[in-house]
Order: sequence, then structure tokens, then C-alpha cells
Amino acid sequence: MTRELSGALDYRTARACHECDLLQQIPDLKNGEIARCQRCGALLKRVHKNSLDRSLAFAITGLILFLVANLFPLISLKALGIAQHGNLISATIALFDADMPFLGMLMLFTTILFPLFSLLGTIYVLLNIRMGRLTPAIAPLFRFLRSTDAWGMLEIFLLALIVAAVKLVDLTEVITGISLYAFILLIITLATLSLTLNPDDVWDHLRKPKS
Repeated sequence: MTRELSGALDYRTARACHECDLLQQIPDLKNGEIARCQRCGALLKRVHKNSLDRSLAFAITGLILFLVANLFPLISLKALGIAQHGNLISATIALFDADMPFLGMLMLFTTILFPLFSLLGTIYVLLNIRMGRLTPAIAPLFRFLRSTDAWGMLEIFLLALIVAAVKLVDLTEVITGISLYAFILLIITLATLSLTLNPDDVWDHLRKPKS
């Protein structure tokens, strides 16, 4: 359901359209309603039922899958009776050992640090909102989390892993570990979290006056 934007303009809570820059007031919306720009019709806000609770559940699930993906081998290579196991951390260390520090740092940040920080930060923000503890650090933290969404590149690492496994399958025995399945589920969970988490719901809670 779409509701027309109306009412007096409050410059403290008014929003500029991201398409045409028209400044307008968005009314309180019910579940399933959306607000569109009066001038160009661009989507300004959408309300989802229990989006924060569902996002928190996905974030906690993602953290568990992240730990599983790093505690156990993603794949194992076996040749001549000798097996080698690898996970995200060992792959990063291998790049440093191979005198490729730039690639090592890139992998460290994009496949380990940024996804982990994003999950922990999201859980921290949503838990504090859920418990009503709105500290001054939540707003800048959430703003920073939104700006680092594009830095997680787990999908690219998974694609590279699949390509490497396909090339090595004729030379050695490739054994998939439980972490590989956890890693795939982690990517799906993060994508679902990105679709489920409605930033407007977070900002609406942060704008509420303290009781």
C-alpha cells in the first residue's frame, strides 16, 4: 500500500529524495505501506514487520556460520597419501609467506575482518535497540557499517576457490569440508540479512526521544 506524503514540513525529520532532491515530510507508516516522492515517485521508505528481529536472527546465524567456516577446513587436497587442509586464515597466511603482502592484506580485510566486524557491529546495534539502550555510539557505528557493506567479498573468494578446485581435480583428490558448506550458507545468510535489514527502522528507533 502506498500513502501520499502530506502534512507540514518539519526540517528536523524531513527527507530529501535521492532522485530529485525534493525535501518532504514522511508520515508514520503502517506495516506494508511505502512512501514515494511527490515529485518523481521514487521510493523513500518502506515498512516491514519485525524487520529488526529477523535481521538480528540472521546476523547471529551468520556469526555462527562464520566461526564454523574458520574453525574447520574449507577443502583438503590429498595426493600420494599426504593431505593438506586450508581455510580462510591459512589461505591468508599462505599469501604472506609467498611474499604477496598486498594480496594477503586484501584477503584479510575483505574475507575476514570486514565480514566479522559487520556481523558483530550489526548484532551490537540491533541488540541495543531491542533492549532500549540507545548509546551515542550506535548511530555513527551503524552509519559506518552501511558504508562498508561493499567491502565484504566472500562471493569472490568462493568463486576463486571453486575455480582452483576444478583445476586441481585432475592432479589431486579434492575433499570438501564442513566449513565449505558453512561458507556457502554464510554467503546466503549475509545476502538475506542485507535484504531484510531496513535502515529506516534503525534510524526511526534512534530518532525517538529518550524517555
